[in-house]
Amino acid sequence: MNNLVAFLWNAPRYWRYAAIGALLLVAYLLGLAALSAPASASAVAVWWPAAAAGVLAVCLSRGAERWLVAILVGAVSVASNLVGGRPLAVALGFGLANALEVALFTAVFVRRDRPTGLDTVPDVLRFTIAALVGALAVGVGAAGTLALLTGASFGDVLLAAFPSHAFAVFSLVPLALTNGRRVRPERTLELLIQVGSVMLVLGVAYGPGRSLPLSFLILPLLTWAAFRFGIRVVAWELCGTALVASGFTSLGVGYFTGASGTATAATGSLVHLFLVTYAISVLLLAAELAQRDTLLQREREVVQALRDLNRQKDDFVSSVSHELRTPITSILGYAEELEDTELTAEQARFTRVVVRNSHRLAQLVENLLDLSSMSLRSDAGPVGPIDLRTLVTECVEELAPQAHSAGITLTAEFGDGTLTLQSSASDVRRVLTNLVGNAVKFTPTHGQVWVGCSGDADGVLLTVSDNGIGIPSSDVERVFDRFYRSASAESLPGTGLGLPLTKGLVDRLGGTVDLQSDGRTGTHVTVALPRLASPAPAGDSSAVTTGM
Repeated sequence: MNNLVAFLWNAPRYWRYAAIGALLLVAYLLGLAALSAPASASAVAVWWPAAAAGVLAVCLSRGAERWLVAILVGAVSVASNLVGGRPLAVALGFGLANALEVALFTAVFVRRDRPTGLDTVPDVLRFTIAALVGALAVGVGAAGTLALLTGASFGDVLLAAFPSHAFAVFSLVPLALTNGRRVRPERTLELLIQVGSVMLVLGVAYGPGRSLPLSFLILPLLTWAAFRFGIRVVAWELCGTALVASGFTSLGVGYFTGASGTATAATGSLVHLFLVTYAISVLLLAAELAQRDTLLQREREVVQALRDLNRQKDDFVSSVSHELRTPITSILGYAEELEDTELTAEQARFTRVVVRNSHRLAQLVENLLDLSSMSLRSDAGPVGPIDLRTLVTECVEELAPQAHSAGITLTAEFGDGTLTLQSSASDVRRVLTNLVGNAVKFTPTHGQVWVGCSGDADGVLLTVSDNGIGIPSSDVERVFDRFYRSASAESLPGTGLGLPLTKGLVDRLGGTVDLQSDGRTGTHVTVALPRLASPAPAGDSSAVTTGM
């Protein structure tokens, strides 16, 4: 909260008291100025800006100070009315009405333990209720005073006093209660054009000899400000509207004053009510937009914080993985050396366990490093011509011993069309190895795994199918999340990194990957790759940055 009231409310006590005193002095001077202007037929000032100064004074007070400030506002009102030429009894009645106005405003709007502001729609709604209740109270008080002491019409005085005070509060107080936001540099020229348009329309619509319908010209301009420049610009333009209207009134021109008595007073009151209504509308609109912008900014900050956290996590994983790579390589090397020595049957079995698990751990480290590198960069490896028929054949040959030892039939099938493309051979090979390795691992003995490859004008399709245990349909959407393992795979060794790594590689190559499984009759994976690798846009790494 960076509005003026909040700044002064949090200031040292002597500064706050000085500000309250200054506002009370301003209220006195504004009261004299309003009384010096042509009055309406009901003997009530056409506009009472002193109400805004009194409201701001009470907004700066704390605790029990508020009721003392309300009394002081009443005393200032009495003084200005007396100096302005009104009888003592009328001045006392008006002073009591003004004190009641700020007291009710305090009870409805002013917060007890923190400064007030117009930051959200609920704030504007409470401000609206407080201003209207306070204006109604002063209107009833002034109408009752004049009706009892001078025989004036209660209804006429109420119709003049209520919009006079409400208009003053709505047009001036928001200046000190709204938060400012810096206008975007690219909107500076637009703001200058908008402000110039407002000044032109104010001169046309509120000048001498104008009719009431012209006042509607200001409505779209204030809406423009609410959408594009924020609530503080709206508050300033509402204030400008009030100053122009009251300025013409004090000069005796425009439609607030004129030769006719009651008709002119009624017209001025209706214009005030109209402007109050529109002030409420545009303030609510601007507050809603400001609230939305604040939420969007917080969302951007949270997203950026998550990105930073994810980057730190990737850096940490990469650092730890690099540190693990050296000792794992040493363990694996010495274990393989041990395999070549003369060992007892039990020692040979122990050594095979060490070698097997060292290979698993080394593969895990490599996967983590690959995932981290893909999170930090989106470009693929060196791009060159690839013959997929050769690549698929080599992949099948490399994994054939593993499939044979598990009692699984591994076959490759090639369709029609050109099976060459410009891409990263290392990335495509890694995709094939991961998918085929997964299919072999999750297919039971006597099962089958098929690797297919076909081409068309747009690109090539790689398919890997098996009749293994499959993936439950409820888990299919999450299999590309890091470290996620479906319920059907929990009994088998694995880390949950193979498919996330595969999707990251495919995205980096500009392709797509689709996985289908009913959880009973195996899994079918389709990878579509373009003829020419076109990496995903930078920052689009959802496949490799989520789920950790």
